[in-house]
Amino acid sequence: MAPRLFFCVVSYNLMVKNFIFNKSYVSGAGLVLALTLLFSGCSKPAPDAAQQPAPGAAAKSAAPSPSPAIEVAETDAAAAAVHILNAAHRNGGVILRGECGPTGISDPYPLHPPVKLEPMNDAFQEISGKYQNIYWRESQESGVRVVDSGAKAALLKVRVHEFRIVEDREPDAALVALWRAPEVAAFLRRSHVHMPRKMSTTRKVISPPMIIEMKNALVADILDHIAAGYHGDPPKVWVYWECADTAKKEMMIDAQVK
Repeated sequence: MAPRLFFCVVSYNLMVKNFIFNKSYVSGAGLVLALTLLFSGCSKPAPDAAQQPAPGAAAKSAAPSPSPAIEVAETDAAAAAVHILNAAHRNGGVILRGECGPTGISDPYPLHPPVKLEPMNDAFQEISGKYQNIYWRESQESGVRVVDSGAKAALLKVRVHEFRIVEDREPDAALVALWRAPEVAAFLRRSHVHMPRKMSTTRKVISPPMIIEMKNALVADILDHIAAGYHGDPPKVWVYWECADTAKKEMMIDAQVK
């Protein structure tokens, strides 16, 4: 017999016996009232232990659900690569072969929705699966490189004897200084390179100014240092496009720090 039921039965027997032996002092109404209080107390159900939450249930219900992969609408390979690196908080460079047009260089690698941006490995794998000539690699020195195997990128392999800038303006100002380096300027003339985009170098963006000093460095390495010089979260990413304009017998090259 449960302890609560046993207590109620014993209490009832004692009360009845007490009434029988002391009926001259206790009225019938008093007995009815006492029995009512006794049975109302005994009739209340005991708390059910099974209704209590199981250990760890609150923590399990409060645990956040995993974030869904970020996706964007239609874009192109260059813009997607910048978004992917921004989402991963990584610095790096994007090197692509483009298509020459009347207004500049266009990206020949459209990406239709949904375009995955996270996680970085899966996002780049998705781009490589669609365009097998685009691959990526990562190193401590240069960060992440997204490379189109169809791009010759000879400009990025030009070695600069000495490069030094003190700059507090937008990244275009640093790029203009790089294009004016003697070795780079000679390559641009020799290769009949046309820069289709007019660069703006007016607005100041950082203080104190960044200082870059490099010797015997490749143009690609200098671009890494320029992008890293604009400290921010996410880090800056440089993008390089090139295309061959067979009609004009020249090359178009453009580079941006985003």
